[in-house]
Amino acid sequence: MSILPIGLSRVSNLMQASLVQQSVSDTQTQMLQVEQELSTGKQINTPSDNPAAAATIEQLNNTLAQRTAYSNNMNSATSQLGEADSTLGDLTNLLQQAQEIASANVGSDVTSDQRASAAAIVQSIYDQVLSIGNKTFNNMYLFAGDAGASAPFVATNGGVLFQGSPTTLTNAADASTYLAYQVSGAEVFGSLASGVTGNTDISPQLTAQTRLSDISGTSNDGIRLGSIQISDGSVTKVVDLSSAQSIGDVVRLINQAGVGSVTASISGQGLTLTGSTTENISVQDVGGTAAADLGIATGSGGAGVGTPLVGADMNPRITALTRMSDLRNGTGIDNTGLIISNGATSKTITWSATSSVQDVLNAINGAGLGVKAQINASGTGLQILNATQGTSMSIAENGGQTATELGIRTFSSSTLLSQLNGGKGVQVAGGSTADFQITRADGTTFTVSLGSAKSVQDVIDAINAADGGGGVTASFSTTGNGIVLTDATGGSGKLSVSALNNSTAAADLGLESPLVTVSNAITGADVGSVQSTGIFSNLQALINGLNSNDQDEITTAGGGIQADISRVTQVRGQTGAVEQELSNRQDQITQENTATQTLISQLQDTDMTTAITQYQTLQTALQASLQTAAQSLSLSLLDFLA
Repeated sequence: MSILPIGLSRVSNLMQASLVQQSVSDTQTQMLQVEQELSTGKQINTPSDNPAAAATIEQLNNTLAQRTAYSNNMNSATSQLGEADSTLGDLTNLLQQAQEIASANVGSDVTSDQRASAAAIVQSIYDQVLSIGNKTFNNMYLFAGDAGASAPFVATNGGVLFQGSPTTLTNAADASTYLAYQVSGAEVFGSLASGVTGNTDISPQLTAQTRLSDISGTSNDGIRLGSIQISDGSVTKVVDLSSAQSIGDVVRLINQAGVGSVTASISGQGLTLTGSTTENISVQDVGGTAAADLGIATGSGGAGVGTPLVGADMNPRITALTRMSDLRNGTGIDNTGLIISNGATSKTITWSATSSVQDVLNAINGAGLGVKAQINASGTGLQILNATQGTSMSIAENGGQTATELGIRTFSSSTLLSQLNGGKGVQVAGGSTADFQITRADGTTFTVSLGSAKSVQDVIDAINAADGGGGVTASFSTTGNGIVLTDATGGSGKLSVSALNNSTAAADLGLESPLVTVSNAITGADVGSVQSTGIFSNLQALINGLNSNDQDEITTAGGGIQADISRVTQVRGQTGAVEQELSNRQDQITQENTATQTLISQLQDTDMTTAITQYQTLQTALQASLQTAAQSLSLSLLDFLA
């Protein structure tokens, strides 16, 4: 058995010094970190201090920044809506004053001078309302919508033109919610409320270039593409139309299918499938509605042996690029032109035979008439709106049939009497009682009863029947608008019309105060013009009624102003509701931010008590390390003798 010696080792002085130095350095590093926590108040000053917590804090700070942006949006929106709310209150007060004036000036005990004085007060209210309509806040017009850099209401042509936008701006309240922070001036004051929409379908002809997206289809739901099954009675094939972009594509795909001798072609506003005398063409949908939408679905029975399959009208829509010559299924529109009048301004609008619908819209909208022309919502005609409150708009012929063919003539022989005079109609004596007397140029007279008349043409027929070939002929103007009376008696007197039996029919038809009167002819005034309803129109009507001492007009204007008050009150209520929602969302964000900031504080802020205690502990440890080092490294000459 061997005896191993006990290993004796000696720690070198260099190693001792290194260990002491490392211990002191570590303690000083920890003390430095604690000192930094104490001086900054944060226990995480760089991501390396605590990478996981630092990432969480960064995410929470981003959330706070996002909420701050939303909060700023809502603060701005609340300020804007608050100003609008206050302004709507001022507007309501002015309208109530006007309505009270209207009520106070109806009655036999009010003199014309008193009404004239009241008209001056309403004029002042009118001016104040116009000023309110153009009020600014934060360098933007309150009621201009998304066109807030320009005044929305402009006094022009004897009325007030709305040049703002009906579209209001919105702000983000959170990641998925946008709230309007503007009030629509068009809704508050009334704008583009009245006009004329084409009363006849003037849809264009179908061409190979007609896009499927510009077709309403037989159900007015558009063309929903898919597969269809075509059979000639013996050969049946499925045709996939999903790639088609135009009617020409549909025709090409059907013809490429090669179903016997069946061929497709465009006919009018639909498709026609033609085969041989022995073929019975049938078309069915395959899991879709394409055949039905295209108007060629037949079911299983087919069109009949030797009979072409004639598709239904697909109702192609009018677009800006549609040529005027393609309208009315290719018949086109007479390009003699229109006469459009609004207030004191009248313009003749003409175009060339090659013009597009957009060319015509541009010509009308650029004529400075204060009207807005556009394609109607269904894409079947044009629509012209009176954008100027307080003026009357009329659309008449320029000697041709343009307005009639477009279906936008405001006054014609087919107009119902109930639509005249702004909807007030024509007041007749009733029954067979005479409404007015016509005196011929030769001095003879005859009376006219309109008890059964419903339309302007009925009036024309009643006048001609009552004259009985006596020399006066009634017709409708071919240039401008109005009933025309022509006297062929050759008398030296003057053709005239006078009311009978307290009837106002002659005046209501524009014949008692005609537009043009010569010895042998009368061209009646245009009583079919269109006014845009709204605050300015009603205030102007009240001013006119007071100045003309017309109690009926005063009463009507007062009723219109009352409706304006109700509308403004409703808009103000909606504005208040949005303000309340913004306030609630602000409170919610405040609560969420408080919770988030608390969490950040818990992760990031220094616990002063703990840090101070730790610092003192490290300081004591450092002192101990230094003392120990001093004792253990106290070297003498013997430590170097070996």
